[in-house]
Amino acid sequence: MLNTWLERGLQLDMKTTIFATGITQQANNFDCGVHVLYIITKMIEAEKNGKLLEYLEKGGLPVEWGTAEIVANYRQEVRDLFISLVESDT
Repeated sequence: MLNTWLERGLQLDMKTTIFATGITQQANNFDCGVHVLYIITKMIEAEKNGKLLEYLEKGGLPVEWGTAEIVANYRQEVRDLFISLVESDT
């Protein structure tokens, strides 16, 4: 789906790879999804600000998008949001 969005929205050739050079890989067995959600969120924000194509043309996504601390904080934000949604529904 991401490739389709990028192909249509940015007219990119998806035969190339989008590099996330320097972005930290999760150090546990459960943060992969959080990393993916966070990076996609940042890509959408960058696209809204007209910066995504610039990042991709320069060869990669910003390193600061994927530090372990930032992703851990994002995990907590997602968890808190989920809990508040569940509690507001009861």
